[in-house]
Amino acid sequence: MKRKYTILLADDDKVQTMMLSTQLRAKGYSVAAAYDATYTVMVAMKSPPDLIVLDIRMPGGTGKAALERIKGSSKTNQIPVIILSGFSDKQTIQETLALGAFEYMTKPVDVEKLDASIRRALGLPPAEPAAAPPGAAPDSPPPDDLPPRDDWGR
Repeated sequence: MKRKYTILLADDDKVQTMMLSTQLRAKGYSVAAAYDATYTVMVAMKSPPDLIVLDIRMPGGTGKAALERIKGSSKTNQIPVIILSGFSDKQTIQETLALGAFEYMTKPVDVEKLDASIRRALGLPPAEPAAAPPGAAPDSPPPDDLPPRDDWGR
């Protein structure tokens, strides 16, 4: 990733936000955080990020209301929004996707899956697979000529 993309991570769970921020920064993104829906919209309007990861249930209004405001403004309506929520009811998923969310993901989130979704939303190629650490053995079964485990170390 040549350019450093900015992600606005909006979630009232500060521990979750800190962990995800750290993981996304390690992947090369710049991350800003917002802990309520009103502040999320304000930050997005003042300094539009490249992408928003948005929780549904937050103080200061719902994430769904924030999504409506973001998608309803000509200044922010092109920003991809990934919904990240602990709730997976079909109605909420359908409503947020109909409002323009790029994707709906449930918590706990797998950061690799979130990164893949972020990359798709930003039009980036898939991430390179992580290289094996130096000296790591290839993924292969053990040789057949090993002595039985009981004989090891004798």
